[in-house]
Amino acid sequence: MKNAVWLILVCALSANISACNGKTADPPAPAVQGAQKPASEPKGGDRELAGAFLAGIQRGDKAGMYRATSLTPELVNGSRDRLIYIKKEKLTDQQRQNCEHVLKISGDVDFFLKKLRPLLPESAKVSITGTKPAGKAGEAKHLVHVVTVTYADQASAVRDKTGKAVKDLRLNLQQFDYPLESGTVREFSFSSDDFEKLADRDFEVLSYF
Repeated sequence: MKNAVWLILVCALSANISACNGKTADPPAPAVQGAQKPASEPKGGDRELAGAFLAGIQRGDKAGMYRATSLTPELVNGSRDRLIYIKKEKLTDQQRQNCEHVLKISGDVDFFLKKLRPLLPESAKVSITGTKPAGKAGEAKHLVHVVTVTYADQASAVRDKTGKAVKDLRLNLQQFDYPLESGTVREFSFSSDDFEKLADRDFEVLSYF
C-alpha cells in the first residue's frame, strides 16, 4: 500500500511540476552480506550534504547527488542484481528490503533530477536555513532541513496555484540515514503531505514578486 501511495504521489508531482514550467522512508535493514559497499563517507555535515544534493538537482548533476547520498552505480547495480536472482542469493526478508531501499534512493535521485529542476533552476539561490531532528524512523536517523529558495526573476520563478510568481518559498527536505555494511547511505525526500502540496502548487510562500 505504501509503495502504491508513493507511486501515485510521484505521478501527481510529475504532472504538476511540468505544468509549472509555464513557466519517504522505510526502516533500515541489516547489511546485505556480499553486497557492494556504499561510497566513502563524503566530507561535510548533514546540512552540507543536503545542500550538495539540492545543488545536484539545480546543475543536473547525478554524480553529485550520488555523492551526497553515498550511493555508487556498483551499489545500485549490485542491489538490483541480487533482487533479480533473489532465490539464488538466498536473501532474507531483511536483506531484500535493504536492496529495495537502495533502489528507492536511486529512483528518487532520477525522479528529482528530471522533475524538480523547474522548481530549482540554476539561477535560484537555494539555502538551508535550519536543521532539526525529527525522531527516528526505525533505527534510522531522521532530520528535517528547512530550505529557502529565492528566484532571480519572474521569468524563472515558479507560480503558485493562483498564478502568482513566487519570489521566496520554503521547503522541508527530509533526511534519513541508513547503515549498510561499513558505510551509510542517505535518503533525501519529502513527506507525503509535502509531496501533495508540491503537486498542487500549494507552496509555502515567503514572498511574491
